[in-house]
Amino acid sequence: MRARTASADPTPGGGSVAAVTAALGGALVLMALEITARRGPAAAVEDALATGRALVDRLGSAADRDVELFEDYLRARRLPRSTDEERAARRAAVAAASTAATEGPLTAADDAVRALEWAFSVLPVVSASVVSDVRAGADLLLGSALATLRGAEANVALMGADDPVAHALSARLQAVRRAAAAAHTRIEEHR
Repeated sequence: MRARTASADPTPGGGSVAAVTAALGGALVLMALEITARRGPAAAVEDALATGRALVDRLGSAADRDVELFEDYLRARRLPRSTDEERAARRAAVAAASTAATEGPLTAADDAVRALEWAFSVLPVVSASVVSDVRAGADLLLGSALATLRGAEANVALMGADDPVAHALSARLQAVRRAAAAAHTRIEEHR
């Protein structure tokens, strides 16, 4: 993946790399829980593991989804535009693909925020020796959320300042950014 990311191919791009980073951040939190679970079963740890596994699976699948959405957008951009009908169909397809390619990263960033909230919830139950792994995972989750939002911001900017869909997506983007920062701050302040 590293070599493909560093190539001239447009995918995987920032959203996909951010999704993989989020999955790795979540995996660090899972590791901390697994190490804690070895010391003795506890219902809180088992519940947190189940929640975390589902979150990490969802975070990881966002990478493939990001590639799919971007490829859909590229296909829409390549539609013919020789006639008025073709131009109208292309315009509609590009608008729909742009919206989807923005909603996908916003959903992925929302999932990273949920994972940050989950990471905060496990701090009281993990062994002291692995709290740093939870915090490192949270740092990756925050970075992933912010990186994912960069792509969404770029997509919104391409939609145009007068587009009502762009306004709604921009508001959601700002809300997700604030939620990510707040969730990470709670982890930083937890002692």
